Amino acid sequence: MPNLLVAAAVMAGVLAGSAQAAPTVPLKTERDLFVSVCTPRMSARIAKQPEIVCGCLHDNAVSREEDTELRLALIRGVEETGVPSIQYAWVPNKSQERVVEALDKVAAPTLACMFGPTR
Repeated sequence: MPNLLVAAAVMAGVLAGSAQAAPTVPLKTERDLFVSVCTPRMSARIAKQPEIVCGCLHDNAVSREEDTELRLALIRGVEETGVPSIQYAWVPNKSQERVVEALDKVAAPTLACMFGPTR
């Protein structure tokens, strides 16, 4: 639970500095914050229901990362690129050894959310 509060506080700060992703209603959960950051970028990639895709990304990919630093880096990746991604410079040294593992863990759920389940 403390990790969620930290992530929500960081995301609130990110949103406060971004006019493009400024919410029109108060956001209550980390998921709401994530979807509000994700949707503008995802709209450029997925024309149909980007909010649903972003909710799926949060529920099945990003929120499953237990390391707070890596989860925040994934969120930043979505904000900057439109898909979960991590740059080594975004995470402290102690978490850098898990970057590839984190990206591997979110790859299949990301593809399933964006393009449907793989066969």
